[in-house]
Amino acid sequence: MRILLIILYICAIGWTASAAAQQTPETAWQQQARSIIGALDYVAVDYPVAVKNGAVINGDEYAEQREFLVTVVELLAALPVRPQSEGFHEQASTLAALIDQKADAEAVTGGCRQLAASLIETYDLSIAPAVTPDPAKGTALYASQCAACHGEAGRGDGPAGMQLEPSPTNFLDEERARQRSLYSLYSTITVGVDGTAMPSFSQFEDNDRWALAFYVAGLRDSAANIAAGERVWNSDGSTKPALTLASFTGNTPAELEAGSAKTAPLLAYLRHHPEAFSETAVSPIERTLQGLQAALKAYDNQQQKEAMQLALLAYLEGYELIEGPLRALDSKLAIGIERDLQKFRGQIRDQVPVKDLRKANAEIALRLNGAAKLLDEKGSSPLTLFVSALIILLREGLEAILIIAAMALYLRRTEQVRGLRYLHFGWVAALAVGALTWVAFKMLIDISGAQREVMEGAGALLAAAVLLYVGIWMHRHGSAEHWQAFLKQRLGRSLSTGAMWGVAALAFIAVYREILETVLFYETLWLQSAQALPLVLGAAAAACALAVLGWLLFRVGARLPLRQFFQVNGIFMFVLAVVFAGKGISALQEAGWVNVTFINLPRIDLLGLYPTAQTAGMQAAVIVVGIGWWLISSRRQSTIDR
Repeated sequence: MRILLIILYICAIGWTASAAAQQTPETAWQQQARSIIGALDYVAVDYPVAVKNGAVINGDEYAEQREFLVTVVELLAALPVRPQSEGFHEQASTLAALIDQKADAEAVTGGCRQLAASLIETYDLSIAPAVTPDPAKGTALYASQCAACHGEAGRGDGPAGMQLEPSPTNFLDEERARQRSLYSLYSTITVGVDGTAMPSFSQFEDNDRWALAFYVAGLRDSAANIAAGERVWNSDGSTKPALTLASFTGNTPAELEAGSAKTAPLLAYLRHHPEAFSETAVSPIERTLQGLQAALKAYDNQQQKEAMQLALLAYLEGYELIEGPLRALDSKLAIGIERDLQKFRGQIRDQVPVKDLRKANAEIALRLNGAAKLLDEKGSSPLTLFVSALIILLREGLEAILIIAAMALYLRRTEQVRGLRYLHFGWVAALAVGALTWVAFKMLIDISGAQREVMEGAGALLAAAVLLYVGIWMHRHGSAEHWQAFLKQRLGRSLSTGAMWGVAALAFIAVYREILETVLFYETLWLQSAQALPLVLGAAAAACALAVLGWLLFRVGARLPLRQFFQVNGIFMFVLAVVFAGKGISALQEAGWVNVTFINLPRIDLLGLYPTAQTAGMQAAVIVVGIGWWLISSRRQSTIDR
């Protein structure tokens, strides 16, 4: 039971950190910007229904258009001032005047689209989902939240919508649907529509709102059209790089369909199968370059917080994915890029001049392009894949195998062989829970880079605390006399209850924290090559090497006298505690939870030594605590001996 509680506690740490890392609440002005875009979209779609040839043909709709533009003008005044935003108020006023003059629909619609596009660019609003929407989720949400008003088929004829004024939107209206982008649907779902019965659904997760937008947009698609679009997508290779997820969600179907008869069924297919875009996803390095450029733009617009977040995502969702394979080819280049990216974030935090940040971005881009070339030339060769798989598993599994081997030896030397069952249960449970966690995050939650780093950092710091305690405990019982007395007085009871579960917990922690990063790196290698054999052979070779290392530790430790064994093992646990402390803080730095202050120290990953004041400070604190605890214990023991 205790190990289950421990496992749940550790998972809770990760999931709580994941939620905190994933939640990035929009500010009030960002919500206002989305409200403006939603109102402009509403006018662009519905104005042609209200006015034709200079005459009002629907008075209620026309009155709504005028009210929406008044709202737009008011909300624009509340947005932060940007160098590019000076003309926005004038544009909105011009649109309001065009509506008052009952101008042609083309002029009003074009003006609305232009102003909305300028707002998106100026305020760097995301117009595409960060995670592939789940069609099943969209289906369920529509049935529970929308069908009552809009009808099961989306015709706007639901029983709850019969008395509403204006009537609920008919999503099967072809002409109106072609003028509405997926992003505009998402914005409407997010902020609602003032003056109507359409509420805000901001209480739902961002990805759920996107899933609902995709479902609503696809209500008018026939099965034949979807099948035809699939054939186009799979046969026309030129379409894939030209149509990105952002262009698909940010443009209206009318804009996307212009000039090609094949596009309409293609769009129908993608509305129902957004996962197809993952096939054409940009490379991690390209994602990093784009993210840094976006961060630079946000910084230039005096959006320091947004710039920091974009720079962090550029590393976590881009470069980190290929860091492992790159280290196998050129460790100096890989470590250098990682440090440059940390410095880039530090420059944003320190509010350096824009020209300095632009220079840093150019230097990083140069090194990233060199890394991309190196990976293209050598990264997919069988030998490189084998070596990468070997090194990654060795590096990630080293601390775990050292702890497990040392604990197994400890249990045998103290004649607590039954404790081996708990030890094996711990690391096997870690493998099982790690696999389930990975599957859950990939299929249900979609774990981000920040979440991975927070989980690894929290796990490493927890392991450091456990290792520090175990190391001091072993030192206290380093003499044969003290050990025998402990066995007689306390150990039998202790090992029959909590201590055995502590062994299992330590094994669990040591293995679980390594799993997600290992699987992530292996997935990246697989996507680079799609060759399984080199990866399997590399992983098998690494597993054999780790097993040999464990066997050697067991052989050497088994020959040590009891006193020396406890002293050596205690020191070993203490050293590992220092290593894990450094790695834990480093992971939290990569997640953006801890600042980075560089100092003149070498970087030695094996020892958890990094050239930052925060990691070195935590390791120094562990050393001070360990030495202080040892001195106090030694003084107490000497008093008892006297």
